[in-house]
Amino acid sequence: MRAETAADALAEVDTAAERPLFMIGCVRSGTTFVRDLIKRDEHVLCPEETHYYRWGEPFRTKGYERPTLNGPVLKAHRNRDGITEERFRQIYARSETRGELLVRHIREMARLRNLTDYRWFDKTPQNVYGLSLIETEFPGAVYLHMVRNPLNVVASLKLGKVVKVDDIHGACNYWLEAVTCVRQFERLHGDRVLELRYEDLVEDVRGTLGRIFRLFGLPFDQAVYSASDARPERNLFQSLLDADEIETVRRRCAGLAETYGYEL
Repeated sequence: MRAETAADALAEVDTAAERPLFMIGCVRSGTTFVRDLIKRDEHVLCPEETHYYRWGEPFRTKGYERPTLNGPVLKAHRNRDGITEERFRQIYARSETRGELLVRHIREMARLRNLTDYRWFDKTPQNVYGLSLIETEFPGAVYLHMVRNPLNVVASLKLGKVVKVDDIHGACNYWLEAVTCVRQFERLHGDRVLELRYEDLVEDVRGTLGRIFRLFGLPFDQAVYSASDARPERNLFQSLLDADEIETVRRRCAGLAETYGYEL
């Protein structure tokens, strides 16, 4: 891709011409860890998190604008990407669809970094709720679905370092809804979806990342990674969940968990 000026970044967007990767799944499943590993490649761009396909309200309505334009978390994310609020509102005003907004977001990041040759991906786990829209706007996209043992996902949500969910059923539903959305999507587009378990990633960082880069169509430099990158699973559920909570997770999630090799 060529370098873009500020004016070029607001040019018309053909989302169908893009070939991105979307990293999806349940929150607290290792998506941030994987994103940071992939971004070691200086030719790969990824926003902090966009949430552009998360909201059920139609794009460019008040219900969509409130969290997107005014939400403090997304403002902080844009700040990390280097995009000012004034600039973002210009980009938003020019965009007619979520896909156009996302591509212009990426183009602005590339312009700020003086990148002319790059690939990009989006890491927003909650975008599982907008998979049909993503596929419609980016028909050439590929998808990475990160999965983690639901007992540890629920424990992490209860701990609440990033997302806190006190209701055990709400925490279970984070995992159940995300996995269900992706499984339904795979029935039609499974050839472009790579499913990876967090536990397998941390056991073999190089091998697993190699699979991701092949999916993305990028050369993979093993020398950038080492065994020390691994973060062995600590099974936090053993200390954070009580017996009743563990039984609830087992009762509600065991069926789907078994399809991914988890024996709860």
